[in-house]
Amino acid sequence: EMAKRKCKNCGVVFEKKQPLQYVCSVNCAIEHTKKINAKKAEKERIQAAQKERARKAELKDKLATVPELTRKLQSVFNKFIRLRDKGKPCISCGAPLQSGFGGGYDAGHYRSIGSAAHLRFDENNVHGQCKRCNRYLSGNAVSYRAGLIERIGLVEVERLDSDHTPRKWDKEELRELTALYKQKIKELE
Repeated sequence: EMAKRKCKNCGVVFEKKQPLQYVCSVNCAIEHTKKINAKKAEKERIQAAQKERARKAELKDKLATVPELTRKLQSVFNKFIRLRDKGKPCISCGAPLQSGFGGGYDAGHYRSIGSAAHLRFDENNVHGQCKRCNRYLSGNAVSYRAGLIERIGLVEVERLDSDHTPRKWDKEELRELTALYKQKIKELE
């Protein structure tokens, strides 16, 4: 006498007639096979969709322009600065940096992107700054400089002040910097 088993399709308990029998009838075997095939087809469809999304993302990245890659890097870089300076006071006014909606505080540039685009990704040129100083006081530059001297030293501030080296990033450099700052973010999180 064979053991009893629960049908994998309908759940009825039946007496097995063969050692590897897992359904109670031919109809249940057909239904069970259909379910297995449907699951397999769904899994294949999901995998194909994932591959297609990855292919499109790769193609989009390959076709990205320098301005698009720069924007992407700026976003990642600013996130890094906010994480790095979390818990520190505003570089300009010394107020505690509030985290919250919309980042809470900005990654403020000492020398603005408009006047010194070549320093936009220089970590010593960018620090956590309250939105009031950065947006409404136009960066609060005089206080920013004083806070900067305190934080990184006069020699480094003078290096920033005197750096007028033109700088153009190519696509590969922008991609590499984005990957670097994504890694730095992971380490800080």
